[in-house]
Amino acid sequence: MEFGFTIPKSTDGEGLCRFARAVEDLGFGSVWAADHIVLPSGETDRYPYTEDGRFTAQADDPQLDVFVTLSYIASATSRIKIGSTVVIVPYRNPIVQAKMFTTLDTLTNGRVICGVGVGWWKEEFDALGASHADRGPVTDEYLQIFRILWNEESPEFHGQFYDFSGIKFAPKPVQKPDIPIWVGGHTRRAARRVIKYGDAWHPTRQTPEYVASMIEYMRGYAEEQERDFDEILISLKRSLHFSDIGFGESTGIRSKAAVIASTQEVIDDVRRCADLGFDQLNFDFRSKDIDECIRTMEHFAEKVVPQL
Repeated sequence: MEFGFTIPKSTDGEGLCRFARAVEDLGFGSVWAADHIVLPSGETDRYPYTEDGRFTAQADDPQLDVFVTLSYIASATSRIKIGSTVVIVPYRNPIVQAKMFTTLDTLTNGRVICGVGVGWWKEEFDALGASHADRGPVTDEYLQIFRILWNEESPEFHGQFYDFSGIKFAPKPVQKPDIPIWVGGHTRRAARRVIKYGDAWHPTRQTPEYVASMIEYMRGYAEEQERDFDEILISLKRSLHFSDIGFGESTGIRSKAAVIASTQEVIDDVRRCADLGFDQLNFDFRSKDIDECIRTMEHFAEKVVPQL
């Protein structure tokens, strides 16, 4: 099993590079950045990953651009994968997005993971002039466009939401056949999107048992689509907070399925995920303190990984 870690919410550029280098030096597989462009100032009760629907971030928390941030921290590393968890696909022009991912893949010599999702916060869609109602089919169409641009010498596409022809797109990705697409979301619609367009399923804030319960459905749908389900990776993202290394309890809103536990309980949880057949676990943090996040990763590397 591989492990990845998402950068904390911080504007300390050197600190974020230090965090990324720590991920690499500790032997983990990937470092990740999340995507929001604006946060509405009003509260919400529609966030799908907390019990009461409140979002885990504050409206004035820093939301760095995901592509610029990944480029910045990529320059501080040389081996680990660099991924988005997740780019909200309907927010940006699909050709521009495909170009940004390809540029990152070229400059990092093939280290990029394209994590994607449909988004959820209507007010953010409204602020960006994007259609919240159409976010699912728009995402499906844009993912098709990514693949066409990354693979075809004379790409063209004629869809409901986007249309182009008579263009060239270069360079192509370093990775072959192209950049892996990890699809977020936890619903059956998201699961079908994985089978149709993805290389991995990357749900967030779900229990291992819930993820495992979806696998049978996904296998059946993969068979319908004549897709080999065993080619698809399973990656679960949750918050990680050790309760027994002196950090106390964070004051942040607790997301669903967060791993807030003793070291032994974390070991047991990771073993459970391995037994269920998961390929990767991705963790973010309840703390914004970069040093505390690095210490959490060090503890995970020193006390958890050797027990697996």
